[in-house]
Amino acid sequence: MLFGTFFVFILISNLIGVIPGFESPTKVIFVPAVARWWHFLYYNLAGLRKGGIGYLKHFLGPIPMMAPLMIPIEIISHLARPLSLSIRLFANMYAGEQVTLVFLGLVPLVIPVMFMGLHVMVSVLQAYISCC
Repeated sequence: MLFGTFFVFILISNLIGVIPGFESPTKVIFVPAVARWWHFLYYNLAGLRKGGIGYLKHFLGPIPMMAPLMIPIEIISHLARPLSLSIRLFANMYAGEQVTLVFLGLVPLVIPVMFMGLHVMVSVLQAYISCC
């Protein structure tokens, strides 16, 4: 339920930027960052609730002797994922709007429509990536 809500929220936030005169809320770094951190907290808490302490076993790695090496790597990996996904979403939405604005200034009609279509496809793809 929560992931579907995130998908719809991010999709609508991305698609608002396609409408001339409006800016995407996801063009501001705080919006995707907060959404990703809520997502991160939810799936870790759900994992703890379902698996209990056994959920933390995936931080140990495949071989018990590698646990001292794998624990810091897994923790850094889990903390870096929301950061990288929020930066990716922010950068894609920012770049899509900037490209559309540049081509609207250069060529009045045909070319910007193609970039707006590309922006719609990227918006849907980014909403999907953000929720999975």
